[in-house]
Amino acid sequence: MSKPLAQLRKMLLLIPAAWKAGPAGLPIEKAVKITGARSRAEVEEIITSIGYLEMGPSMPDDCLWVEIENDRVLVGSVLRFIEPLPLSLREGAALVAALRPFEKGGGPTVASAIRKLRRAVPGPLRATADELARVTDFPVGPPGPFAESLVEAIDGRLEAAIEYRAEVTGVAAPRTIEPRAIFHQNGHWYLAAWNVAKGEEHLFRLDRIASVTVGTRVFGEHKGPPVARYRRKHLYFESGAERDVTIRFRDTSAGQALENWPERATRQADGSVTLKAKLTPGNFLLGWVLGHGGEAVIEAPADAREMMRARVGELARMYA
Repeated sequence: MSKPLAQLRKMLLLIPAAWKAGPAGLPIEKAVKITGARSRAEVEEIITSIGYLEMGPSMPDDCLWVEIENDRVLVGSVLRFIEPLPLSLREGAALVAALRPFEKGGGPTVASAIRKLRRAVPGPLRATADELARVTDFPVGPPGPFAESLVEAIDGRLEAAIEYRAEVTGVAAPRTIEPRAIFHQNGHWYLAAWNVAKGEEHLFRLDRIASVTVGTRVFGEHKGPPVARYRRKHLYFESGAERDVTIRFRDTSAGQALENWPERATRQADGSVTLKAKLTPGNFLLGWVLGHGGEAVIEAPADAREMMRARVGELARMYA
């Protein structure tokens, strides 16, 4: 993410918090915590760079200013933000997409902001803006106490030692890695790194990393497949064994399928949704379908349906 865009996103977090603090202002220590800035100096730099915003040539007297006074962040002229100005299709989609990562944990404040932004888009364009917002990945910065150390190791091509918690047991085990890239995918942050002991590239969820120690050994060219594949919308990598698979979803999963794959999912007359995709019949496909709790079935090909039938039989015998 470019530096100007990162600064703007932190400013958008800072403005409502400082406004809520009122005339007394927001302590700059809280501003650092709220924005996720690395230091007080970064907050000061952001405010210096974009601390004054004009609403546009049609309203030359309307502006928004942010400043630091006596170690507190102050905001003025924010009344216009109670009811947003009319937004273009792209403006509305971009702003809603920027708020999406905060939607689950942001409570009523974020929910209210999203509703107001949607209303600010002209009615005929609203559905299109919603669709653009859903397919735009606009994640916040990498979370957790180790992100900065990992970025340092990536930039310097430095070997690192991490402790990583297993998904099933939760037990942390050591790994020696050559870190390659940090990226956001499907609501989670991942680290792509070369596992030195196993001699292959692995993906590590950042929220499962228990510790990071940056070493001194500088490694050469990155090993592993092209990093461009991590920029795709869904975290699935072709193996060459993919085939055309049709899956039918119903109830809640049907709505999720339409939202996640609008270009490939089709609503049927009975309310279900069919999805056609190239997937490899095997454990990944079977586990994914079973994960929908009975709201998804494999329709084709026939051998993939038979694989699922056999897997369900195994599970029935296991839990008999």
